[in-house]
Amino acid sequence: MATVVRGQRSPFGPIVNDVSGLAVTHRQVGGEGVCRWKMLMNGMHLEGEWNCVEYVVLTPGASVGEHVHLRTEEIYYIVRGRAVVTMNDEEIHAGPGDLVTTPIGAAHSIANRTDEEMHFFVVEVFPGEGEAARPAHLHVPALLSAADGVRRARVDLRPFFTGDWHAFSLVEVPDGEAVAGAEHTDRTQVLHVLDGGAEFVVAGERHAGGPGLSLAVPPRTPWTVRAAGPLSLISTEVTVR
Repeated sequence: MATVVRGQRSPFGPIVNDVSGLAVTHRQVGGEGVCRWKMLMNGMHLEGEWNCVEYVVLTPGASVGEHVHLRTEEIYYIVRGRAVVTMNDEEIHAGPGDLVTTPIGAAHSIANRTDEEMHFFVVEVFPGEGEAARPAHLHVPALLSAADGVRRARVDLRPFFTGDWHAFSLVEVPDGEAVAGAEHTDRTQVLHVLDGGAEFVVAGERHAGGPGLSLAVPPRTPWTVRAAGPLSLISTEVTVR
């Protein structure tokens, strides 16, 4: 969330992080078992009404307990494994590539009932005004379409929330190909690598890494990514007022 000093809002710079060094949490939010967790970005360092960006791993049998967000709206994107999301007492069975939206005031939990780890990516954004939408469950890879060799799927998040959410995207880039990101004037974008190697250039600086690399791109910031092997990444965009 950008700060205003003497009537002027100072722009923030890019952020780079990854999923190494996860904390270990026991019975997270009153759930069961052991989770591994990391805050990739704190919303205070992002322009726009972000609260946080997180990465969570549920070990076999673990869960995040039921809770209600009264001050944030949230998305889960399942990266690996199988999850059961319980939303307002209804079970949603989700797997890799599934996006689950949690509107303001929805009671929700997430559990791993399998024998393998489950990984998921989380974004929370502060709400706006108006009536909460219903929760949604979308399989994002089913929306992929190709153009110039790059496959993209884009979900307009605005119908699902009251806050300044804009879009969620999945992008698949062939080995050796490069993609230039749009230089938005009114959006902050968080990029997260799912598979493959990525070589980013953000505002003239190079950042390379593999699965778990995350970058925040502020408004008016040019960026490109080149695939070092087949690359899959996700993008979350939030409008900056």
